[in-house]
Amino acid sequence: MRKHYLICIMILSLSGCVSVELPNSKTTSAKDVQWKEPGSPFKEIKSTNADKTWLSSRTGNTISFLSECGNAADPSLQSLETESLAALGKITPISSRIFDFNGRAARNSVSSGEVDGVPVQLELLVFKKNGCNYTLSYGGVMKQFDGEHKIFEDFKQNFKAP
Repeated sequence: MRKHYLICIMILSLSGCVSVELPNSKTTSAKDVQWKEPGSPFKEIKSTNADKTWLSSRTGNTISFLSECGNAADPSLQSLETESLAALGKITPISSRIFDFNGRAARNSVSSGEVDGVPVQLELLVFKKNGCNYTLSYGGVMKQFDGEHKIFEDFKQNFKAP
């Protein structure tokens, strides 16, 4: 089980968006974002790669969100997704769709891959709103992924960007 936690934390730390900063641009986190914390068995942990992160004490799966505002670069939704997936080796797309989320176009994808040879799965929801880029993520060891997926679905449903 300890190995699962380490793998999931590695996914989280590696799946943070890679910021493309232009000279004289500074990114900040979004203000006034609203969300409902994932319930048990998820507990908040500190992470420098996300605004908020929760780790499941049962499976080691992680839920997080990252917001980046004020960046002069304007990456596409595909670019935001690709940057987050760069942490995985042997990436295999499972699903991808564009839909309306928080009043904006959003891209939701699920991909499988490997971290240190361990099969993992990662779901991303990326969208842009009012000068900010948002990435919501759920990831974990592949065999543990489905067990807590509903908690991430609830988290997405309660997430509101200003």
